[in-house]
Amino acid sequence: MLVFLCRSSWLTIVGVLLAGIISGLSSAALVALINSTLSNTLDAKLLPWLFGGLSITVLSSNFLSHYLLNRLSARIVCDLRIQISRLILAAPYPCLQKIGKSALLANLTEDITAIANASQLLPVVCINFAVVAGCMAYLSWLSWHLALVLGGVIVLGVSSFNLFSNLPQKNLLKAREEFDVLSGNFRALTEGIRELKLHRQRSDAFMAQSLADSAETYRLYSFRGAIAFLLVNQWAQLLYYLAIGVILYVFPVWQVIDQKVIGGYALVFLFMMSPLTILTNSLPIFSRANVSLQKVQQLGDQLNSQIEPADAQDKTEGGASFSALSLQGVTHRFHREKENRNFTLGPIDLNFNPGELVFLVGGNGSGKTTLAMLLIGLYTPEQGLIRWNGEVVDDVNRDDYLQNFSVIFSDFYLFDELHGFDNRNNHALIADYLQRLHLHHKVRVENGRFSTVDLSQGQRKRLALLVAYLEDRPFYVFDEWAADQDPEFKHLFYTELLPALKAQGKTVLVISHDDRYFYLADRCIKLEEGQIVAVERPVAVSRQMQPNEDAVQAYI
Repeated sequence: MLVFLCRSSWLTIVGVLLAGIISGLSSAALVALINSTLSNTLDAKLLPWLFGGLSITVLSSNFLSHYLLNRLSARIVCDLRIQISRLILAAPYPCLQKIGKSALLANLTEDITAIANASQLLPVVCINFAVVAGCMAYLSWLSWHLALVLGGVIVLGVSSFNLFSNLPQKNLLKAREEFDVLSGNFRALTEGIRELKLHRQRSDAFMAQSLADSAETYRLYSFRGAIAFLLVNQWAQLLYYLAIGVILYVFPVWQVIDQKVIGGYALVFLFMMSPLTILTNSLPIFSRANVSLQKVQQLGDQLNSQIEPADAQDKTEGGASFSALSLQGVTHRFHREKENRNFTLGPIDLNFNPGELVFLVGGNGSGKTTLAMLLIGLYTPEQGLIRWNGEVVDDVNRDDYLQNFSVIFSDFYLFDELHGFDNRNNHALIADYLQRLHLHHKVRVENGRFSTVDLSQGQRKRLALLVAYLEDRPFYVFDEWAADQDPEFKHLFYTELLPALKAQGKTVLVISHDDRYFYLADRCIKLEEGQIVAVERPVAVSRQMQPNEDAVQAYI
């Protein structure tokens, strides 16, 4: 932790240490002054001035130490969260899937909070360490013989702590690993609450076998770590009392010593016990912080290793000219946990042109979503090439390639704020889209934010469609978008909204099971077990089934 903080701002840490040391030494000097006052060894006229000066020094240096480190700690926590968030945004999507949402959230919350707590405790440690050091110096001045005894006790305590510290450290590490599992169960509880409420046996089994079991395991490891530290601290307390007993009752038998010195030793050592206890009690906090810091650094290294350096170039924001997109011999393989087998998509050979409406169809598990993820660039092909306007998509230009797609996933996320848009210039356009999507009576856009996103799933998907409209990308992908729409709006989506996008020259890929609307497509691509088994051009239908051309022109 200290090395990490010094790397963040060594100058601030030096200031914190100096202020803490001054505060601690001043506190020790204050105790020595009080002892001298009680024993009448100093000029009485100087005592009030010395007492006042030392008190002010203790308070001001204590404040300065805490102020400097609290400021640094707040900055470090903020920078860590921003740094990890940027790495998450820059890392390849498959890498993030492998790490898991729960582990990512635990790093951003639990781990960084533990680091912040430990960093804020550093001034307290510095001050109390300096108090102990100052008291030891004063006690050495009183009697170096007794100081040797006391120093031996402290060395024994530190050595024994280092000897027994592995056990609590191991338990804290296991508790941190289990926290990732517990976070995943909390996500399952909050996101799957409807399914759990509808199935009592599932709910009971989930609680007993997953959430409660994980919570109990986390509690057990945390408790074992805390008890181990508690035993070590009690051992240290026992040594403190042993040292006092030796000084009061054993040492005077062995060697004649002034009772005033004995009294001073007892007073100062009793004062030292509080700083020593604070130091030993702070060790679990620093141990947790070290575990958390290790986890954060591991995550950072893991994400950094997956990020390919991109050439310095202007970043496009989508909407670039589009002439052709082709997939040439593209394959992708992954393991299906539920079926306990490997699934291979491809090789896939496909071409897409501007102004095309393409339906991607097939049974569940045929690979439709995986193909879409490859197409838009979130997955990278294991074999084959993807070409955009004739240029091969690789790790260098993949991020720019991603900016050409507007996608609404089946498990989409709807932000409550319109990020990345000039909302003032788009105000009229947004109002128009809300009217067309039949949401104007439910939602308003105020200061770039939706007035509410607490809507039905179908209405939320329409809001997501509004965001996709505003993005104005050349290629649109809709994954089962109409699945949550009522029949009236589903018909509107297929017969008016999609043809309107096509008429604007947009390429649209629709993953759908609504076969009654397949006639609208320029092509229907059928997948089975990861293979394209048919590419069909739908037959013409009667005029009554054709899109409403007037409505399409209105949308354009």
